[in-house]
Amino acid sequence: MKGAIIGDIIGSAFKNSDLPDTDFQLFRPTSEFTDDTILTLATADSVLHGIDYKQSIVNWVLKHPNAGYRKDFLDWVKSDQGNPYISKGDGAARRISPIGFLAQSMEEALHEAEKSTIVTHNVPERIAAAQATAVSVYMAFNGATRKDIKSYVSAHFEYDLNLKTSYWKEHIRSGQPLITPVPPALSAFFEASDFEEAVRLAIYIGGPANTIASITGALAQAYFKHIPKAFIKRALTRLTADMENLIDKFDQSCRIEEKISVS
Repeated sequence: MKGAIIGDIIGSAFKNSDLPDTDFQLFRPTSEFTDDTILTLATADSVLHGIDYKQSIVNWVLKHPNAGYRKDFLDWVKSDQGNPYISKGDGAARRISPIGFLAQSMEEALHEAEKSTIVTHNVPERIAAAQATAVSVYMAFNGATRKDIKSYVSAHFEYDLNLKTSYWKEHIRSGQPLITPVPPALSAFFEASDFEEAVRLAIYIGGPANTIASITGALAQAYFKHIPKAFIKRALTRLTADMENLIDKFDQSCRIEEKISVS
């Protein structure tokens, strides 16, 4: 989960930027967590403590109401109605990675991703995007090769994963709509040689850089099993105590410290 949060924080300073290459300052004075981080933590709290997915979203958003949410989403959170928040945006895939880390099987990752998604994004395309992300994180964390991940996701979710980051950059630069951030996030993950390169490639693509980098960051953490210690330190200084506490509990629960090097 740290990878998703770090990707969000670094990417927050580059939303809709058109960077010429991947050689840029990662952490800037304006780097901060966004709603992607809050909703990722809400998902983690749900799966760790058995809290209803919607209730956990409400809890975390009300604790951190100024993280850049849409107004209609905030209105939904503050309402007492039990209606789902029906969105066609990309908010589900960006928050789903904790399920991939904690799931005990691919089937569980797929099932829980759907349960979490329908609370806010009850449309097939968004459910599929969240499931593709969750199962990719699960596979990466549990030893699958990138070839295996690519093959599974391509077959089950009909994404063209042969497209490179250069394609996605030009796609966004030309003003074409990005239907889902999942394929470009996966392309950055597939091309990278380590965590840092994955995040740099994700942000280089452009558009919703923090969301793409959040998804890529989770995948890179799960697969490479190494996050530079300096990245973790610089990210944690931007978080609050309740966030740090949940991250620690999450890491302990899935024994992530046994698998993730912080050197």
